[in-house]
Amino acid sequence: MMKKFLSIAAVTFLTGCANQAPLPLLSPALSIKDDTLIYDGMITGDGVLEALRMIRNNHIEITKLQVTSPGGMIESGIEFGYFIKEKNLDLIITKLCFSACANYLLPAAHSVKIEKDTLLGWHGGARQSDHLWKQSVPEAQWKGYYPYLERLREKEFQFFQYIDVAPNIVTYGQTKLNTCQKAKQTMGWYYTLDDMKAMRLPPIEIEGGVLLESLMYQDDKITSCQMPAIFTK
Repeated sequence: MMKKFLSIAAVTFLTGCANQAPLPLLSPALSIKDDTLIYDGMITGDGVLEALRMIRNNHIEITKLQVTSPGGMIESGIEFGYFIKEKNLDLIITKLCFSACANYLLPAAHSVKIEKDTLLGWHGGARQSDHLWKQSVPEAQWKGYYPYLERLREKEFQFFQYIDVAPNIVTYGQTKLNTCQKAKQTMGWYYTLDDMKAMRLPPIEIEGGVLLESLMYQDDKITSCQMPAIFTK
């Protein structure tokens, strides 16, 4: 079971994954090459702030964001998504874009290129069911946490409204009867290109035409599967 990298709604709670102990957030590696910001690691508040600072202060206009990420904080992912949309950045995904990366960075991009041998995966978000949230939030803290969760859900919904992408993209794999996640017991899922187009995601190019369904990332195995067609049968 991967423990360190799934979507984090707050510093102490992991989204979409049950029975996880809170762990410290790992700082991402950030660099700039020509007109591309390279972001490698978890989506954290400090990481996103540093990324925004680097883009704004760079003497060459940044037009692309290259990302490898196992996920991270929901709020930080949403804010990064707003910035990506505002700057009309093209997204290059290398190796891994899971959880908060798939939820909030990919949908906000102008275009998306997914390099060969890459894993893409959604696995829940703020608006997933209370039942799933209660698997991550200790029962004794649920009553105090719920008002924060409601604000987070509204923030997520408003984000998807703003970028004009179907908000249920983060939960279809949990709610559809034919979900591959349950059938194959994977950590996450991804969609067909036609379904991603139907959900109004930006133009997506998959190098080689195939996505990985299993990947080792920093000693953790991450798994994903392709959902059967939802809109384009």
